[in-house]
Amino acid sequence: MNIAGQTAFVTGANRGIGRRFVGELLARGAGRVYAGVREPERADEALRT
Repeated sequence: MNIAGQTAFVTGANRGIGRRFVGELLARGAGRVYAGVREPERADEALRT
């Protein structure tokens, strides 16, 4: 699936599968990734890795 430039919303992006999924989407060229998290203070950490 070509996701280059597409927008995605991922729930549970703080850890586990959700966190890995965010990383994969960004690595594959997603234009925007919105990350739903329970702990906002950890959101930046999740998106940097």
